[in-house]
Amino acid sequence: MPSPGRVRYHSRTRPRCAIIGPMSESSTLPQPKSLQSVIGAMLFGTDRPLSVKELYKALQQIPNPDFATISEHDIRNYLTDIASMLAHSDLGIRLCEEDGHFSMRSVPEAAPWLRVLLKADTPQRISQAGLETLAIIAYRQPISRAEIESVRGVSADHTLHALQELSLVRAVGRSDLPGRPFLYGTTSTFLEHFGLRDLKDLGEPFGPNNTDNGRLPLNV
Repeated sequence: MPSPGRVRYHSRTRPRCAIIGPMSESSTLPQPKSLQSVIGAMLFGTDRPLSVKELYKALQQIPNPDFATISEHDIRNYLTDIASMLAHSDLGIRLCEEDGHFSMRSVPEAAPWLRVLLKADTPQRISQAGLETLAIIAYRQPISRAEIESVRGVSADHTLHALQELSLVRAVGRSDLPGRPFLYGTTSTFLEHFGLRDLKDLGEPFGPNNTDNGRLPLNV
């Protein structure tokens, strides 16, 4: 049996990048070639989006004279460089920003093959009613169910529940009106789903190109 933490290969030739078990205390870690490589590795290795502040804090935990004077502004510049490099590469990976947090994501056009590889279910499509309700919430949040229904002219109970199940919408507070109804807003998943950095990227809700911007159909 292979020892814990080791990778077992069936080929006689092992790749030079084979991951071996825990290094001993006497082992010396190789020094990073650049700060950009460290930031890229942290983004690749994490299981959640990271903010500039989180990246800065992590960098400060490991003493390194080459990175001693790094600032959050410098980190953002490195992120811009990484995003540009990935955008001009053909690796199928992009650096995405959602609500001030950064993560590496696969390109949308590779989704069918990834679903097969990961044995993932086909993503649930949002109904037309769901898109219309989502558009109202996105542009008018925080907003109550009654206000949504006054715009659409139909009950929003089922649609709101469906959007919450998809983690696109959440309750963000309560109104001061009688009964203290819930107020709804969009989530970070909403930003990720529509490729938005923040809500400012939505643009004008009823501009001349509001139904042809590739984001949200605003048939309201």
